[in-house]
Amino acid sequence: MFKSNTLPFFKKNLISFLCLFVIIFLQIIKKDPILIENYYSTSFYKISSQIPLYLFGKLPFSFGDILYLTIPIILWFIIKNNNTRRQNLKNIFHFIATLYIVFQFQWGLNYHRTNLKTKLSIEDEYELSSLIKVTDLFITNTNNIHEKLSNSDTLPVLFDYKINKQIYLESIEAIKTLEKENITNDKAPIISVKKSLYSTPLSYMGFSGYINLFTLEAQINTNTPKIYLPTTICHEIAHQIGYSAENEANFIGIMAAIHSKNQFVSYSGNISALKYLLNELYKTDKLKFDELFIKVNRGVIKNINQANKQLEQYKNPLEPYFKDFYGLFLKANNQKQGIKSYNMVISLIINYYSSQ
Repeated sequence: MFKSNTLPFFKKNLISFLCLFVIIFLQIIKKDPILIENYYSTSFYKISSQIPLYLFGKLPFSFGDILYLTIPIILWFIIKNNNTRRQNLKNIFHFIATLYIVFQFQWGLNYHRTNLKTKLSIEDEYELSSLIKVTDLFITNTNNIHEKLSNSDTLPVLFDYKINKQIYLESIEAIKTLEKENITNDKAPIISVKKSLYSTPLSYMGFSGYINLFTLEAQINTNTPKIYLPTTICHEIAHQIGYSAENEANFIGIMAAIHSKNQFVSYSGNISALKYLLNELYKTDKLKFDELFIKVNRGVIKNINQANKQLEQYKNPLEPYFKDFYGLFLKANNQKQGIKSYNMVISLIINYYSSQ
């Protein structure tokens, strides 16, 4: 017999049951990308995302970076010495479940929306001939814009402080070109791009930026080579407007940069795409790679080598483990290729330009 003052089991564990119910509900709706696209990504998220972006967007510092520092403090408060082990485990479960639920409703469900290749009628597969054709196209486009910026095909493009100050605003403007190009009609009335407080750790981990999962601030690693900085900013804004998948954010970031009216931003988009294409061609057909590579301006190659040298200084034995861990996170969020999802932008670029 229960004592009269003993609460029923259900009431004592009401929060746990509610958490489990919401988590199960999320697992069910994740299986329907059309439902997610129509009722979450293009409806609920478009409104809900503006709240944190409005609250934190105008702050001169990254609130999200500071927020992450509070997680150990919160855990310290919920795990009390005078609690039983069961109570502490329950508190930890509530905390983790709450973070998971907030993450999913705040942004994470976008991982399960209708994919971009379906909306753009782009195939997954491509022919070698298409890879060669598009690579050749980007060599021409990159060479052309490089010569406008450097006045010589053998000199690298130089970046001064003035360009560095303007690049954030120009990259934000670049996103607005996508609607005109019929690539996406998604709009972000409020955009929040911040310089990450964790830029040096991010460099050693091998990441150029990230979106805060709770404040939705786009965090940029300030150590990112300037040649890739505009595309990185556009990539993180793509996440911000609701494209969680890395290959899609890569594609939108590159396309936005390419179509920018600012030549430096456009150069960043072209050289980023070209690097992906050349790497893929090298793996697929080295003879054809050698044939096309000699057509790339020496100045373009110098820019790529300069960027590689800058990134090389942060190489360390732990970087692969950080990327493997993030790969597990991506796999848990509907990106089966894990960290390789970034490189899947190749099929989007090739098939998009092949259809033009």
